Amino acid sequence: MYQLRALVGAVLLLLTGCLPIPDLRAPLTLPPTPHLLAPHEVATQYVTVPGFAVPGTPARLNRSFYLRYHTDAPTETVVILVPGLFGGAANLDALARLFVASREGLEVWAVDRRANALEDRTMMLKSLRTGDPSFAHRYYVRDAGTPAGFNPLPPEEVGFMRRWGLEAHLRDLHEMVRRAHEVAETVVLGGHSLGASLVSLYAAFRFEDGVGDAWLDALLLLDGTLGRTGAFGFADAVALGNWELLPSAEGFEAGRGPPYLPFGAGPAYFAKREVAGLLAALEPAALSPGGFYPFAVTNLAAFGLQNDRDFVLSPVFSSSVGEPVGARYGGNLVAFLLDGWRGRRNRTVAGVADGYAYVDWDARGAHTDLHALARSASLPETNVNEWYFPLRLLIDMSALPLDLRGAEGFVPHSEVSVPTLAVGAERGLVSSLDGFSAYGNLRSGALFSSYIVPDYAHLDLINARDNPVVPLLLRWLAQVTQLRRSSGPPPGR
Repeated sequence: MYQLRALVGAVLLLLTGCLPIPDLRAPLTLPPTPHLLAPHEVATQYVTVPGFAVPGTPARLNRSFYLRYHTDAPTETVVILVPGLFGGAANLDALARLFVASREGLEVWAVDRRANALEDRTMMLKSLRTGDPSFAHRYYVRDAGTPAGFNPLPPEEVGFMRRWGLEAHLRDLHEMVRRAHEVAETVVLGGHSLGASLVSLYAAFRFEDGVGDAWLDALLLLDGTLGRTGAFGFADAVALGNWELLPSAEGFEAGRGPPYLPFGAGPAYFAKREVAGLLAALEPAALSPGGFYPFAVTNLAAFGLQNDRDFVLSPVFSSSVGEPVGARYGGNLVAFLLDGWRGRRNRTVAGVADGYAYVDWDARGAHTDLHALARSASLPETNVNEWYFPLRLLIDMSALPLDLRGAEGFVPHSEVSVPTLAVGAERGLVSSLDGFSAYGNLRSGALFSSYIVPDYAHLDLINARDNPVVPLLLRWLAQVTQLRRSSGPPPGR
């Protein structure tokens, strides 16, 4: 009997060694990195960088910017972070502060694209100086039909934006990378969402002084990647005979289509959202003034409803910031239509619940600190959005083949060798490792690492308080730096 049991046991061991039984999964567990100083103590400086001279553009607008996060320690590493669609430098504030607070000798440059110079933030700044948000509210928000003082620039006055395409953005970015090499030995280029596609294209772009990847020590992709963001090849898909849903670059320059979105997700929309953040930062417990919700709600709750993954129209573009208190709920069909099964849990707040005087917010236990998010949305140096996003950038990206073979000005992605770390979010744009496969397959043989952070939403990857992206990048970068030092810098640098 003993021999029979031993034989059966041996057979079972052999089977489990050969067959996929069981399918064990190791969780992604990353302990928070200890801080060398409090994140809010990280110093900032807003820097202007001369940019690519685009024909027809006023000289004062041929420039870009970055919000520099730093300490007094000598700089060894610069991480340049590019925001996503409609994103500004302040959109990356929380992540930048965590990076710098966690690693001596590291500084972060959060990018503002050239369109940020067009924004009218006069009353935002006055409210910040005086501590009185009413100046910004009266100027930017249309309350019950009362015209706001703010009027976006007419599209015909900024026709030069029609030439603010991919080349201009990549060359602006190259100037920042060159500057980073003047102050640091190691330069990392990272991007969030659409920014992840942009930095991947930078690595494959031929500049006069070398291909982009020769100027980089590492790429960081945050919930965005080629094949998921950037609409590659989309231009061919929407051309129906002589009719275009999306104009060509030539047609765009000839005047077909506005240079930026003048409606929907346009300047007035973004200005209003930033006022909501300002109100939440300056007077979180006060009742929200008119122009936001048709029921009584605190400023903090009004801001939370605009950002939380369970209450926005599309949970893809959101953070995990808490839940309402004293709310009466309704459905959210739009979220389900946009995000399918993932949007099933989304709701709207239809009013105040019985027994409550107003809707408030409980921010405890959420991945992202709503109070910190409100502070990021009301920085004096710059803002969280790009109000006048240049549509030419999307048109240029949509015309590119995914592998870049034969694309003018680029080398194929297969020739890019820069080590790359890709991090997705379970409730974001890249919700599984398969999402990174298109770009990873194009970079076959390269050092390419990918992870998915469980339960995180799209914006949690840049806003979360105990952000696993920080220890993940610092550990990974230590290995990459050691490897680079053993093999020497890339040729041509």
